[in-house]
Amino acid sequence: MLRSTMHLRLKPGNDMASAPLRPDEIIDEPSPASVSVPPVRRKGLSFHIARDTRRACEFAALAAALMLSASLFPKWIIHEPVSVFWGTMIWLVTYAGLCAIGPDSAFDCRTDRLAQKIGYWLKATGAIIVLAFMSKDHLELSRLWIATGVTLGCVVIYGVMVVSDQLSASLHRNGTLGDRLAIYGTDGRIEHLLNILNNNDRRFQIDSIYGETRDVDVAAPERIKLRWGLDDLIARARAGHIDAILLNLPWHEQGVVEHVVRRLEEVNVDVMIVPSELQLARRTMSIQRCGPFATIALYQRPMQGIGALMKIALDRSVAALALLFFGPLMLFVAAAIWIESPGPVLFRQKRRGMNNEPFTMLKFRSMHLAASDQNADKLVTRGDSRVTRVGAFIRKTSLDELPQLINILRGDMSLVGPRPHAYGAKAADRLYEEVVARYPARHRVLPGLTGLAQVRGFRGNTLREEDIIRRFDSDLEYIERWSISLDLVIIVRTAITLFFHKEAY
Repeated sequence: MLRSTMHLRLKPGNDMASAPLRPDEIIDEPSPASVSVPPVRRKGLSFHIARDTRRACEFAALAAALMLSASLFPKWIIHEPVSVFWGTMIWLVTYAGLCAIGPDSAFDCRTDRLAQKIGYWLKATGAIIVLAFMSKDHLELSRLWIATGVTLGCVVIYGVMVVSDQLSASLHRNGTLGDRLAIYGTDGRIEHLLNILNNNDRRFQIDSIYGETRDVDVAAPERIKLRWGLDDLIARARAGHIDAILLNLPWHEQGVVEHVVRRLEEVNVDVMIVPSELQLARRTMSIQRCGPFATIALYQRPMQGIGALMKIALDRSVAALALLFFGPLMLFVAAAIWIESPGPVLFRQKRRGMNNEPFTMLKFRSMHLAASDQNADKLVTRGDSRVTRVGAFIRKTSLDELPQLINILRGDMSLVGPRPHAYGAKAADRLYEEVVARYPARHRVLPGLTGLAQVRGFRGNTLREEDIIRRFDSDLEYIERWSISLDLVIIVRTAITLFFHKEAY
């Protein structure tokens, strides 16, 4: 980042400590560098065209996959060509409809995006199965074709997502992909806003930053032009230099905001406004009706309705089956613990649960009885003398966590969710809530046996503050993007990586 200084025209008599701006104090005068703004033909690729192209390629690849899977069963094709055609069309149209009503893809292959797409494909598969059952003799679909098609479809969805992610990242870096964005307003949060946009959204290429009337010191890349004047902004928008405008204005200056919004009504660009505080800009924030009013919904319960019931059913059924399956192993582990270190085989500790309420979490005891650390005051290190030989093995293989299946059956925990932390847990000798101001936000759901942070490799000790910050960010992302499909993906990834993580000891 190179630091650039933008000196904006001040109204005579104004200074940095002056009262909030009024609409008549806004200098609607173009900057000298752009008195005349010639029209420009757009170069590069807009986000919407790129998104629709990616979707078209994905649907074409899925159609090819379904045709390929059908070709494996030539007798069915010969006898039921109409069923093959309509089965393929209904499958693809259902998937396309689900994608259309979902959120716009930001060209990434994060776990939650993959889970969402796979979830759409599985729902479309379920729809075709139900339709085939209801239509009876009118739509004869091969069960082997459906099984092969759903498998190939998942592979295609993942492949297209990975390829499009790599390609879009390259195009965005060289400035080819993205709508051209101008930011109007330069208060103290502008650099934080730039950092968020540059790191999290490939939809936009930040073209310019516009000030109102103040001197401002902005750290920005050289490619981002620093300008001033509302008239200049409107002129460049009319000439086709800008696709979208983001208003970064203090909400308490209502007159200024209303004046700028009215002026921007005359140009054909997207206009957005940033919440008064950046920390309020949640991924899940939306506009909702409350009676006759349009309100900003800051928080919503992550799991509601059928989704919440499905999660409870998944938790209880899988936990019960896992206890039956791992029961003999758990008895063997308990016996080994008691033989090496006589005493209780279970370690009980108060942990933070949903709504920040305490609950008693169960684990197999991995330390000598006299050395048990109820408050987690001291981190466990490699070769820690407090840990028994059996304890070292079960910690390494995560077998010490198996008793938490009982917590899941009790309703204290879930299979997937933010890991429950001890009340005295610290990062770099500071309590977690001292390091992360929004730390309590992770307690809006049940804690989990595993979570998004864990499958991303954020396990082990929190020796640095960055360790808990990364885990918190992943936990919050899980809460804001929760779905049953995401839970299933995390469970599968946990099973794959369970015995191969080097940070557990």
